[in-house]
Amino acid sequence: MTGSEPTTGLVGTWVKIPSLETVELLGHAGFDFVVIDMEHAPHALDTTYRLIFAAQAMGMRAYVRLADRQGSDVQRLLDSGADGLLVPQVGDLETAARMTRQMVFAPAGERGLGATSRAGSWGLMPVQDYVAKGNAGLRMIQLEAWEVLQDAANYLALEHVGGVFVGLGDLFLSSGRRPDEPETREMVATVARLASEAGKLSGIAAGGAAEARVYLDLGYTHVMVGNDATIFGRAAAELVGEVRGGTAEPR
Repeated sequence: MTGSEPTTGLVGTWVKIPSLETVELLGHAGFDFVVIDMEHAPHALDTTYRLIFAAQAMGMRAYVRLADRQGSDVQRLLDSGADGLLVPQVGDLETAARMTRQMVFAPAGERGLGATSRAGSWGLMPVQDYVAKGNAGLRMIQLEAWEVLQDAANYLALEHVGGVFVGLGDLFLSSGRRPDEPETREMVATVARLASEAGKLSGIAAGGAAEARVYLDLGYTHVMVGNDATIFGRAAAELVGEVRGGTAEPR
């Protein structure tokens, strides 16, 4: 498990397959971090717990995207040793403040003491180190609507928000704005700049390597590329296509 979050660009991917072996392979491939996806994959708490362990055993940071904005799993996921959490589809400042308060120990926040959990090395870590480590974890909110992204500076100004993640997929779904449109590109660059000026983190997901390099050059601290299922699926399809001398048709 890691300490404070970096301010330089890291490359990661989503974990949707409930497999320790897949996570191990992502570590061997050289990813800096993974985000275990409880929003768009059917990961239960016990599965997520094991995936956190597997990622960290491979030297990667293990983050978790929450299933929703209710916060019922925040305490258990952090005490499972997750290096941080992403909150999906945050649409107002109150939700951002409420969710991130739960990730910070009292009295500044609302997280309760659980030093005998895995995050506290089962009680072997000094309590003050457990608290300091927990408060240094990633607390990132996902901004996924155009009007919300235009207000990124106010979200970044919230005390316990550690960073913002630009959700281009749901942005397109809600507004029809594509990542390659000039206004979208300008917004993406602006969010990275605002986060840097605020001394906070910034995240975004890319569709491929070239796009990921653009975001890294813009200063994003956490850039996602693909996901384990799609990486495997595309590689398998390409292999079958090469063997058959054409393009494999998915079924």
